[in-house]
Amino acid sequence: MAAYFEQVLGGTYDNHVLPFLWLKGEARETITEYLEQIAGADIREVCLESRTHPDFYRNGWWSDLRFIIDECKRLGLKIWLLDDAHFPTGYANGALAGDDVDPALKKTVLKHRAVTVVGPQPSTTIKLGNLMDPAERYVGAAAFDAAGAPLDLALVVEHDDDGTPARLRFDAPAGNTAIELYVTSQKTGFRDEYINMVDAASCRVLIDAVYEPTFEHLGDEFGKTILGFFTDEPGFMNEKGTTLDDASTSSFIGRGDLALPWSDELARRLHDALGEGWPTKLHGLWTREADGAQVRHAYMDLATQLYRACFDEQIGDWCRAHGVMHIGHVIEDKSCHTRLGQGAGHYFRAVAGQDMAGVDVVINQLVPGVDRGHYSYFHGAWNMEFFTYALAKLGSSAARLDPKKQGRCMAEVFGAFGWHEGLREMKWIADHMLVRGINWFTPHAFSMAPFPDWDCPPHFYAHGNNPQWPHFGQLMRYMNRTATLLSGGNAARPVAILYHADAEWAGNAMPIERVAAELTRAQIDFDFVPAEAFEDEGRYEVSIADGTLAVNGCRYQAFVMTRASFTGAATAEAARRMMAAGVMVLAVDEVPSALYDADGAAELDGLTATPLAGVADVLAAAGLQTVVTDTPQPWLRALRYERAGETYVMLVNEHPREGIRCTVALARGERLRGTRLDLLNGTEPVAFDGVLELEPFESCVVALEANGEVESDSCTDTSAGADSALILNIDGPWTVALSPAGGDGAFGEPQKLEHLCDLTAEQFAGTCGTYRYRTSFELADDLADATIDLGDVYEVATLTLDGHSLGTRICPPYRFAAGPLAAGTHELTIDAINTLDHAIPDIFALTEPVAPSGILGPVTLRGQNLPK
Repeated sequence: MAAYFEQVLGGTYDNHVLPFLWLKGEARETITEYLEQIAGADIREVCLESRTHPDFYRNGWWSDLRFIIDECKRLGLKIWLLDDAHFPTGYANGALAGDDVDPALKKTVLKHRAVTVVGPQPSTTIKLGNLMDPAERYVGAAAFDAAGAPLDLALVVEHDDDGTPARLRFDAPAGNTAIELYVTSQKTGFRDEYINMVDAASCRVLIDAVYEPTFEHLGDEFGKTILGFFTDEPGFMNEKGTTLDDASTSSFIGRGDLALPWSDELARRLHDALGEGWPTKLHGLWTREADGAQVRHAYMDLATQLYRACFDEQIGDWCRAHGVMHIGHVIEDKSCHTRLGQGAGHYFRAVAGQDMAGVDVVINQLVPGVDRGHYSYFHGAWNMEFFTYALAKLGSSAARLDPKKQGRCMAEVFGAFGWHEGLREMKWIADHMLVRGINWFTPHAFSMAPFPDWDCPPHFYAHGNNPQWPHFGQLMRYMNRTATLLSGGNAARPVAILYHADAEWAGNAMPIERVAAELTRAQIDFDFVPAEAFEDEGRYEVSIADGTLAVNGCRYQAFVMTRASFTGAATAEAARRMMAAGVMVLAVDEVPSALYDADGAAELDGLTATPLAGVADVLAAAGLQTVVTDTPQPWLRALRYERAGETYVMLVNEHPREGIRCTVALARGERLRGTRLDLLNGTEPVAFDGVLELEPFESCVVALEANGEVESDSCTDTSAGADSALILNIDGPWTVALSPAGGDGAFGEPQKLEHLCDLTAEQFAGTCGTYRYRTSFELADDLADATIDLGDVYEVATLTLDGHSLGTRICPPYRFAAGPLAAGTHELTIDAINTLDHAIPDIFALTEPVAPSGILGPVTLRGQNLPK
């Protein structure tokens, strides 16, 4: 039986791509044109998004969807539906907008304000209520002295005739007394019409407003043409938040002026958690002092559990009951994944109801070669360490730890990068995700609006105006092939990194990306594991024995706790059991000394702090690297994946300028041998003996068997080509002609080019399209196994030699196998395609450089002279 990778290379692979198609009420012929283009690009699923459709959830919408369903059936496409009138999810198609909405369903927040009284003053009265916010409701109060210490005062609440709290009466002692009032409000100034994520009935409004009508109109296609719903960027939405100097959101628990998500159910649970007199403890929600750690953690723990149950699991359960799936993502950037505001507070809980985990990258949140520090975009700056080293791993970790996800994780990719993003960068982003365990993709986006559409380019087809579109299918085929190989099995990830959300709620905590960066650059693979794995026996099956920590079947030999002042009681107990069972436990920079969910110390005796800079060395010395290199390779990424009795090792060079030259071995010491696959260009598999060469943007998959080797009829020996020598530099002179983007395909008058250069800096300034280079070269002798290398190209290149196409390269290396060549004259034609940012402006150009255009070279010919 053929190896599985041979079946994939032979054309038997699954679809793992579902791009957005934006619907704005376009003509039927336009919709058909776009669906045909999508189907022709090796894509078998599409996600329909209202952006925004003028007749959403009225007759025009249902009519368009019925038409699209029929067209998708004809073309062999399946459908996903974005689950609201517009993103972000939670608007519920306006069901909670307006004045005639049941207040019990509206988004509610908890606020506080202080009234200072100078005493002594008997029978002091504070009026309750707020003329500026008549819907404000009293929750409780607490008293503090001038130093901030709590006072045990008798605070009597007096009510109006209708039972509404009207006055707070007390005897003020000598000195200044601060009365802190806790009240609810439905005025946040930010998306007040959105559902309340901590209230089940409010979240049900989204189901009633969007999901149920869809089933009513299209339920006959559920589980057939319609595969499921896509939830896009839901969050607590208690405030917009601002960006801090460290590129994180200000919506963290403990900020003094933060309005907190609230509901009756959250109040009941918080009362149970804090006990009688619980309002007197609420002060800790608006301070970062250590004495408020337990109340901060209790609140965030309950709020994120309610988000999970009320929103994500309620939707997921509805979907599965109706034969479809629930997928999507929350906002993860700016530390939103652990915070409130536009975030969801706890990544693993936020996606717990989904059938796939999900993440997204937009607005140049990934930049080849920029993996640390801040990176500017038109509205601020990004923390690049998080996006490079943590984001994708959050998703793939959730996909592995949650059985219902079956290892599936989707990434929304490519969107809102600007027209400078071409196939070259898209392929880099795809590799970045694949090697970190992402195996489903939602490319963003196909826009049917008139070109140019200013809404978050690039757009893949753009009514034929994107000159790289004819080769987009090559990238989609690569992503489908590789994701097929890396699905349905298990990744080898020997390290568990404790997710830091709980610790951050309570006090100071190192974000997970700091440790993740050290491990990734040393080729040590890992999962993020939440603290709830040691607390929630209903969701997580944990065993600790014989040097192994197992969480829902995922096995780890090491457990890493990022720097934190606090930890949980269950986590501390699990860490003690791990140390006793021989699991390597590391505390980075600091051993937690206190508990956030109980009184007393953490009691992690025997555990000493390991400096961040030394963590990777300790783990590598324990044999926990995916691959071992003979020289340090901080830009080499590695994934080991077991599937269908076969083992694959994916190797990626993430540096955009520097090549990788090294030998690689498995952690046990044997050289990594097998078959090197080219899933992008479809060249024949070749034998791999552990000597690794990867150009910038290049990746490969090596197929091994259990014994470290693989035999395949399709595997060719590369030893003959290893001694290929430089035969000549193809220096020209050249002629170059332009076929402009969006034109009829015709080329203009050729221009002479004495040397290779940036075309848009000289002859073709301000242009975009296909540049056709022509030259000839002379061979004095016959050659065997000739190879033509174009050097540096911007950025898609198709090479034709003597009238025969040698294929297309969408990223480095721009190397083409030419086979045997006879002595004499040979004609060389190269079509190079640049990116639309050279001709079409967009707002992303404010912070994005413009790359050169065309072939910069050097163009070389290598081969072996045949014996005479």
